[in-house]
Amino acid sequence: MAPKLSHNLTIRTLAVDLGLKASADPVTEIIRFCHRQVKLFLADMGVKCATPPELLQLVANKVSTEFREVHNDHELDDVRHEFLEKKEAGFIALHQELDGRVLGITLKRLNPKPWDLAYVSVIDCRGDNLRRAYFTKWHELVHLLILTDQRRLVFRRTHTAEQCKSPEEALVDVIAGTLAFYPGLVRPHAKGPISFEAIEELRLKLSPTASQQSALLGITDAWPTPCILLEARLAHKAGEIEPGQERFSFQEIPSPVLRAVHVRPNESARKAGVHVIPHFRVPAGSVIYRVFHEGLLYSEAVEELSSWRSSGGAHWSAGPVTVKARKSIDGVQALLIPLSHKSLQ
Repeated sequence: MAPKLSHNLTIRTLAVDLGLKASADPVTEIIRFCHRQVKLFLADMGVKCATPPELLQLVANKVSTEFREVHNDHELDDVRHEFLEKKEAGFIALHQELDGRVLGITLKRLNPKPWDLAYVSVIDCRGDNLRRAYFTKWHELVHLLILTDQRRLVFRRTHTAEQCKSPEEALVDVIAGTLAFYPGLVRPHAKGPISFEAIEELRLKLSPTASQQSALLGITDAWPTPCILLEARLAHKAGEIEPGQERFSFQEIPSPVLRAVHVRPNESARKAGVHVIPHFRVPAGSVIYRVFHEGLLYSEAVEELSSWRSSGGAHWSAGPVTVKARKSIDGVQALLIPLSHKSLQ
């Protein structure tokens, strides 16, 4: 999972700081570490969480933070002044930190009362940020789950929406995506074949405040049968053009083609041995290609994954799959469902 992150020195150092065993895949080890913590929280409380939002609040209590949602500028000022009156100097620049590009920030209390939690997580719910609030909360919690002794002096954690993310921020996004729809809460409700309709139905049942995108990622990954979630849009081959070349070069620039820019086998597929390579060109015979180029809203077909080949000869291999493809804003989203689990082994 996330091979580029697994080779990053920051991520490898974090795994060591957390006391995890050496591994070629530290990202997976850190994800497992966080899931073990959540499992222990559930066992320690001796209660059964029925929904992801209930689990969210349980984890928040266990990592000692409280959420403060701000839905307008007035509420933001109220939160800032409330904590400044409590001599919490970290809140002085709160209105500057939540500048529209930062979705949430966690501050450590410097002068807590005996009954106070150690942290405060302020979540920006203004405007369009509201639909991201559920995921933002999990993002902030993951920062606290992986907060090591070496990092405790860094009391502020932020979640940027559109800025280039640091390796740790990217890792936190990955972990938050696996916890936002915790598999143990999703799988008892995930019945029958996976589909976009089934995912949306489950979102509305378990966590209606979660965004459709976070549900698509989280529920697909937690689904008990193998599935590959794919997003395709126009893109250049990796290394085909340099950053900024499209604007500043007079050389002829090759046209972008439809590529699988994001490919995510779910946990069940990964365990079954599915291995796919992102950024492959979408075959012209694929229903994904047809949905994009013919302007279809939705279509599905049975296809062979071996038809996905690179110019170098590499190809995917998971046998025949049912492809369910739908048009998105700038591309196509697709669910690739193996027809036989045996074909994955």
